[in-house]
Amino acid sequence: MDNLLFYDIEVFSKDAFVVFKDINDKTLRIFHNDFVELSDFIKGKTLIGYNNYFYDDHVLHAMLDLKTPMQLKALNDRIIGGERLRIKNYKFDSLDCFQQIDVSMPSLKKIEGNMGKMILESSVSFDIDRELTKEELEEAIRYCEYDVSMTIDVYKQREKTYFKPKDSLVEMLGNEKGKRWNTTTLSANVLLKKPLVKWANIRVPEDMLELVPQDIADMWIFKDKGNITIHEFDNEIVFGFGGLHGQNMKKKYFENVHLLDVASLYPSIIVNHNILGIATAVYKQILEERIRIKHIDPDRQAALKLILNSVFGLLKSEYSLLYNPKASTTVCVIGQIVLYDLAKRLAPTCEIVQLNTDGVAFIPHNDDYKRIWKEWEQEYHLTLEEDVFIKLWQRDVNNYIGLSPDGKLKVKGGDVNRYKADAVFKNNNARILDIALVDKLVYGKDVLDTLRENTDKPHLYQYILQAGGTYKGTFDQDDNQHNKINRVFAAKEEGFCLYKKRHDGGMVKFADAPVNMYLWNDECDDLKGFKEIIDLNHYYQIINKKLERWL
Repeated sequence: MDNLLFYDIEVFSKDAFVVFKDINDKTLRIFHNDFVELSDFIKGKTLIGYNNYFYDDHVLHAMLDLKTPMQLKALNDRIIGGERLRIKNYKFDSLDCFQQIDVSMPSLKKIEGNMGKMILESSVSFDIDRELTKEELEEAIRYCEYDVSMTIDVYKQREKTYFKPKDSLVEMLGNEKGKRWNTTTLSANVLLKKPLVKWANIRVPEDMLELVPQDIADMWIFKDKGNITIHEFDNEIVFGFGGLHGQNMKKKYFENVHLLDVASLYPSIIVNHNILGIATAVYKQILEERIRIKHIDPDRQAALKLILNSVFGLLKSEYSLLYNPKASTTVCVIGQIVLYDLAKRLAPTCEIVQLNTDGVAFIPHNDDYKRIWKEWEQEYHLTLEEDVFIKLWQRDVNNYIGLSPDGKLKVKGGDVNRYKADAVFKNNNARILDIALVDKLVYGKDVLDTLRENTDKPHLYQYILQAGGTYKGTFDQDDNQHNKINRVFAAKEEGFCLYKKRHDGGMVKFADAPVNMYLWNDECDDLKGFKEIIDLNHYYQIINKKLERWL
């Protein structure tokens, strides 16, 4: 911990500075226009920023070379303009909290909003073509310090789940250059030193292809995309080039549901069918070691899990050593076939509730399913793990709520997956919708009661609005400009609304946002009089529309 420095950089026409903090959020040093002592200050440290691999690391290198503010501004403009820069020999070690954070690639401001924190954007324009005044400089530094504080928070949330496993991968690779690589690149290089030979066709055993209708097998053999839907054992089942999907079409509520999930489905298929060729043996060793140390060495097992889970995606990545699209399709096809075969075997003795990528949910009529379970495992050399739900609500195969005998809930899908926790790095808009929907279905709690009882937690009702880079910015109905990212709530009072402004001046509504808004970009906990501000009817109407799809 002592060797970590968290940092952020701001560059203006005549002013440039970098702020450094320790992990306890203490500001250690600010370098402003004078970088002579910078090299000694960061020596032996690991620097941590947010999106610093794209921007800050490049500027910091220039600061270490004692470039002037004018030269730093020219570099800044090149980077912001989209030029991709490369540094051959890095003068420091660094980690980027933005790396692989989420496919939505959230900005730091978006995360601030999601967490209910103050969304702070400096009012000091980066277009100022003079030295900053004392007041402007102080404000810009405060803004920078706040961003460093938020970077520390993000790092702490990702330390165990990302950075420690990544450290283990770098150690396994034995190459210090790997510190800057993402975990998927590290995983590929741990397994291989040169690219796999790409297959011309899928390699699915003929006897397995015979287990599905011929038109489905033909689709996989002769096409690269598409899907085919069949109806069997009261389920609508979709075969394609992703995971298997099937759902019961007769009802949406079930009791005494058993779920048999395949443990490590894709990794097991990769091993059983020699998908990686010469690298399969190494992959198998990793799989076996991960199982052996799962409860002994959490950091190393997490790194091994990253390798195991990364490989399937890497088979489809043209920039990876593992790129082999037909091998990827082979793994996916085998997974669909074995799950479909499990469902067919279970169907005579069970009511099939759903089929998903790696499992089958069903209601057993007797104990015959246990015999089928073991026979299937022996035939396919796969392992099934059982979950039981005393109740299960299912909107579709991708949205369901399962209530376990011990009272715990398993929630999956866009309607409910934020029930237990904030989606800090994703879309955290109006999380109260998920909470009220689940509480209504599972516990019969009135929606309005849930809405009223949680008004002491304003961030549950927030919408985080962001105007993307293709827009001029965020403006209100009177053409006043606001932050690029803003927090709003559905408001009782009419009249105020934010829009995205196009470069031609046209105003565009934010999708799914309330018509009447209350703007609050400070800390959510500091918002007073929330009960009088919030329009609960807005949320009530949305929840009821969602409930219709579940009942």
